[in-house]
Amino acid sequence: MNKYKIVFVDIDDTLNVRNKPVSENTKNVMSRIKDKNIFVVINTGRSMKYAIERSKMANLSKYVVSSNGSEVYDYQNDKIIFSSIIPKETVKKIYEYCQSVGVIMLINSFNEKFSNTQLPDNYGDGGVYFENIDEVLEKHPITQIVLVSDNYDRMIVIPNLFKEKYPEIKFSYSSRSLLDNKRIKKEHYTHNITANNVSKGTGIAELLDYLNISSDDAIAIGDDYVDSTMFDMVKTKIAVADGFNELKEQADIICPSAKEDGVAKILEKLLLENE
Repeated sequence: MNKYKIVFVDIDDTLNVRNKPVSENTKNVMSRIKDKNIFVVINTGRSMKYAIERSKMANLSKYVVSSNGSEVYDYQNDKIIFSSIIPKETVKKIYEYCQSVGVIMLINSFNEKFSNTQLPDNYGDGGVYFENIDEVLEKHPITQIVLVSDNYDRMIVIPNLFKEKYPEIKFSYSSRSLLDNKRIKKEHYTHNITANNVSKGTGIAELLDYLNISSDDAIAIGDDYVDSTMFDMVKTKIAVADGFNELKEQADIICPSAKEDGVAKILEKLLLENE
């Protein structure tokens, strides 16, 4: 009998190549895993809406962990299992700062996403343009803020600028080039901001508790440094071959890259080999 009951998997450059479709082979493997009553759950820094789209596209389970652990959701039953909200006043102050310096601000709110900037249709995980922040905050609890700018000097100082002003938040993810103090031509740098009590690992802990599944029966698969918090919450840790070295050093298993359908290959071996 298979010992695993649940798999948590990152999206970008793990489940699939960033902003590319999920492969037909991956869809097929995931359907077979689902037929064995094993959950495969998206765990991502992306919005809930994007996570649900990818989950359905890949034939995964009805649960998603999104916005870097700020949201755990059963989308078939429209049930919020866990959420962590950024205070409205903090969101408004960050919005006012972004407006004053020309930084794109994307705001996640469960299955809604908003933007202070009119973005092109092909932007990816973009948001609905808004002009009045108060109207957004009146109707929507905010789970994550994403800041985007090609201004390296502006983006490099934002974490220190916000740290003392807003102790209730944390930077859950920042572009690797910012962490490495590396200016890159034409780069759009990113910061993900959440409440200070969450991470991708938090999302795993909440869903494991909800489903009454032990961490010994769980797998996590990722490629980036932020995925280390997933590894903290499961027994079996898998990193993709072209992922960051720091994560691969923590992994029990290295699987092929997303370009090679690595997630499908390793899960087929671990979960379906005796099928």
